[in-house]
Amino acid sequence: MEEYRHVLAAVEAREADGPRVLRHAQGLAQAFGAKLSLVHVVEYLPIDPAGDALLATPLDLTHDRREQAEATLEGWCREAHIQPAGMWVTIGSITQEILRVREESGADLIVIGHRSRRGLAALFSSTEDGVIHHANCDVLAMHLD
Repeated sequence: MEEYRHVLAAVEAREADGPRVLRHAQGLAQAFGAKLSLVHVVEYLPIDPAGDALLATPLDLTHDRREQAEATLEGWCREAHIQPAGMWVTIGSITQEILRVREESGADLIVIGHRSRRGLAALFSSTEDGVIHHANCDVLAMHLD
């Protein structure tokens, strides 16, 4: 059986499933005596203050969203009595940033949530698929449906 030394929980700060993924990753880290880190990625979303299409000089709310995500993750950690070895709230492409943090942290297991996709949504690439196919470590995709 594989022994994991560092578990990375990839969580979405806006969804109710984030604490569930974090608790599952925490349980795995405890079972293996491993470090636990967590990552949340804020996608860069410049917006037009009028709500129209992107303008040449859009208002960037990305940093505000990052601060909100940090506060959310810190709250989840306090509630679950988790002291992560590292907490990353980064800005960029979700899949790329999860993989970058995995490399930087040295995690050997990524825990990520997965929801089934149907219809047109099944045709598009998803974050968990990208992580599973490109990570240089084991990935546990938690079924959230």
